[in-house]
Amino acid sequence: MRRRDLDFLVSLLLAASMALATASGLLADWFGLHHVTLHTLAGYASAILAASHVALNWGRISAYLRGRLHRRVSRPLRDEVRGAHASVGAGASRPLARRQVLTALLAAAGGFLLGRLVPRSRPAEVPTGPADLGAFYHEWSKPRAAQLLGPAPDWGSRPPGEKRYPDAPTFALPAPHGDWGPSVGEALVARRSVRDYRSEPLALQTFSRLLYAAQGITDPQRGFRTAPSAGALYPLELYAVVHRVEGLEPGLYHYNAPGHTLERIQAGDLRAAIVRSGLGQGFLGTAAVCLVLSAVFQRTRWRYRERTYRYVLLEAGHAAQNIYLAATALGLGACAVGAFLDDALNGLLGLDGTDEAALYVLSVGPR
Repeated sequence: MRRRDLDFLVSLLLAASMALATASGLLADWFGLHHVTLHTLAGYASAILAASHVALNWGRISAYLRGRLHRRVSRPLRDEVRGAHASVGAGASRPLARRQVLTALLAAAGGFLLGRLVPRSRPAEVPTGPADLGAFYHEWSKPRAAQLLGPAPDWGSRPPGEKRYPDAPTFALPAPHGDWGPSVGEALVARRSVRDYRSEPLALQTFSRLLYAAQGITDPQRGFRTAPSAGALYPLELYAVVHRVEGLEPGLYHYNAPGHTLERIQAGDLRAAIVRSGLGQGFLGTAAVCLVLSAVFQRTRWRYRERTYRYVLLEAGHAAQNIYLAATALGLGACAVGAFLDDALNGLLGLDGTDEAALYVLSVGPR
């Protein structure tokens, strides 16, 4: 293979690898992926091909650099530059060179074929009657290649990462660290849903560990928490309907994860209210505390778009399992509840049910 042909081949491969790196980078950004192997490989290939291109043309590059540094240009390079200027001038004097026309035609043909080959995203039809809207959402939220080619919809901006009640009384919690009891393996084997509780109150230290297990900060520098979150965006909020906890008045509290404190939103006996919200399930009133997981959807939506609801529900499951295992290790019983009256529970927590909504209830108490 002649040197000129090799140079052309390397240039062509370099352009292809750069296009692949750009496309895979856009794909990663669109779906919020942290690592895309194709993007990494395309980047390495581009670097190798770029180095090869420089090596093949090092003679001309070094001649140009010497000419720039010493204010003189070698005769071969000067002749080449003059030839290039002459060709540009000649091209400008003609309406369109054959090469330009051919390039335009190939670009038009390529765009036409791309539009034909890429599958078009058709809006899914909303089912009517006794249909499964969950299946409709699952289909609608699938990623499609055509989404990368169209204009990106505006999914709003990123909201604050934490919710605060600045006017509410704040209560410090004991440090959650120390001996938690049985190992994770033992807690996994022993974990069960428990609905029968003794009437004794929950120790404040134990309550502190439950809250920490659900949403505690494990890395203050980066804000990482005990439960995994898509993109580390943490859309969940944690509320506690306290019935019997040592040192705390009965009422509704909000867990402030960064400070590991409680903010009291409402004081009073809320046993009847939480039972009504939970479709009359009486054990919600006999437990020592009911933990409610809610979600501020925009914290995830601005980045993950259609996939938001999937990711938020998965995260609620992660946090709920943490509560189950922590309660089991601490000698407590816990029971997760997904059957509740949404409007009643959101009203009890003071949520609008749209921007932030309750997702999960977990009753906890001595067994």
